[in-house]
Amino acid sequence: MTTTILTVCAVAVSVAFVALATQAIITLRQIRHTAKAVEYLALNADGKLTALDPVVDAVQAVASGISSGWFRAAQTVYGFFKK
Repeated sequence: MTTTILTVCAVAVSVAFVALATQAIITLRQIRHTAKAVEYLALNADGKLTALDPVVDAVQAVASGISSGWFRAAQTVYGFFKK
């Protein structure tokens, strides 16, 4: 009786291990496929992102203008009227 229970448990553990190993292999294949796709997209996006450099520079110029002079002046004027 004890031998039968141990055999059933051993078979169940073996089946579970094979199922988990199979799932791990499938998951690793999906990760590898996803990594290849991300690499492909990154290589293709590099040129397109370089084309956006003038836009990024313009946004940075506007942001530096806002954080410097006229924005602070507008805040001061708004502070006078707020009181």
